[in-house]
Amino acid sequence: MIATKSTGFVLGIAGAFLDFSAGYLLLTQSMTTTNDMGVTNVEYNASTISWGVGIIALGAVLLITALVSVSTIGIKRMRFMGVIMVIYGATMLFIGASMYSRIASMMEGSLALSFGMFLVGGLMVLNGIVMQKAPWMLMTN
Repeated sequence: MIATKSTGFVLGIAGAFLDFSAGYLLLTQSMTTTNDMGVTNVEYNASTISWGVGIIALGAVLLITALVSVSTIGIKRMRFMGVIMVIYGATMLFIGASMYSRIASMMEGSLALSFGMFLVGGLMVLNGIVMQKAPWMLMTN
């Protein structure tokens, strides 16, 4: 069996974990301090904060969707859940590419997280396509 409802659940949880990790790293790296003649100035990078908050919000949505996908509501709407999984996967591929190409301003941990985003995003797209094409495979587990 190529895809099951538990595969979507595991990919959703893995994606949420990656999003929470990347968002946390972005938010912790958004602050810079400078020392100018004994005066410490703290500056926040608004772009980094917006990336961090957006990625954490995506993680929260992924976590909720993963829980719904294994509930009665999600099982009855497998084709719709497949479409959502493809959209989330494409979003994670975009975020992974942004982190890898340094569009998202991350300094530490971006390489490992971007490869994780590529892997999970690609698997989400594949699993979502299978969920749309063959929902009968998801009924047995």
